Amino acid sequence: MKLRLATPGPTEVPQRLLLAGAREIIHHRSSEMEALIHEINEGLPPLFGTTHPVYTIATSGTGAMEAAVANCFSPGDEVLVVSNGYFGERFQAICRSYGLTVHVVESEWGTSTDPRQVADAYARHPGIRGVLAVYSETSTGALNDVEAIGRIFRDTDVIVVVDAISGLLVHPLPMDEWGLDVVLAASHKGFMLPPGLAFIALSDKAWTAVDAASGPSYYWSFERLRHFYPMSSSSPAVSLLLGLYESLKVLAEEGLPAFRERHAALGLAAERGLTELGFTTFVQAPHRRSHVITSALAPEGIDTSQLLKTLSTEHGLTMTGGQAHLKGKLIRVGHVGAADALDLCAVFGALEMSLLGLGHRFTPGTGVGAVIRTFHEEVK
Repeated sequence: MKLRLATPGPTEVPQRLLLAGAREIIHHRSSEMEALIHEINEGLPPLFGTTHPVYTIATSGTGAMEAAVANCFSPGDEVLVVSNGYFGERFQAICRSYGLTVHVVESEWGTSTDPRQVADAYARHPGIRGVLAVYSETSTGALNDVEAIGRIFRDTDVIVVVDAISGLLVHPLPMDEWGLDVVLAASHKGFMLPPGLAFIALSDKAWTAVDAASGPSYYWSFERLRHFYPMSSSSPAVSLLLGLYESLKVLAEEGLPAFRERHAALGLAAERGLTELGFTTFVQAPHRRSHVITSALAPEGIDTSQLLKTLSTEHGLTMTGGQAHLKGKLIRVGHVGAADALDLCAVFGALEMSLLGLGHRFTPGTGVGAVIRTFHEEVK
């Protein structure tokens, strides 16, 4: 049985990138590694929309989130956390673990946070040192307006930290233009690589905050990253860096505009396919939907935990469900990275067969047909 991934990460890794990572290991202080790192360091900043260096570290996305908190703030500092899902809650937990005073701008799961709420919270808490927000909240599929949030704080000393772990590449994120100060990303989303690399870009204002912060850090130290740059501050994930070099070439060949158009089409097709099968799209207008995943509430009588189990055991397809209070109610169809129209047809074929096995009544081919029609009629 062929195994497939339809998750928000890890994503399926194209064979070309897998083979790049299977090359012989090279030493991390060799001239070959120096040349490799040079190419990577040249290729990353344009993807972040910045003229500043982008630092690569061996960790997960959560490690990058923690590194940002550890380096930019001191115990007792006040921060605002924009929270509209599971990963906003994770930012809260990390901040509290470092002794920060956390004020939360909270909105319901499945919604995009209104930037006016952030401005109002800043008026109530003018002493904050930072704002931390998730761009693409993969627990729900909602997209936050980090451009508007950046605009609020552009002319202040407050730094804006953005978890763009899934949203980078899939959606525009010109860091410098939008006034964002720390932007975080990871390898296992749009970069189409296995988990294990994280990327961190910092503005000049962010470096001022780093220099003033008194919290402890060593492995996470941004100062060490800056000191050793352009090379790694510690032993790097060599195989992943070889894959990253190839990933940057693949992204350049497709081009970011085409990459984003493909993801927008996948999101639209998935939304229509789910609706035809009786699901209810979880993120409703006027809230903004991410093109990383499409989340939907199951039809009445369908336990998504059982549905996901059937997809996995009978069809080899891994899909994720709802987190926290949404377990058993929500599915999240991931279509980030290398996914294309035929991949989505396979996903919906497995979904339809699983739903039929669970007794859900519909005309077979309804969901797959919606996917095909979307690409045939609307995607140029």
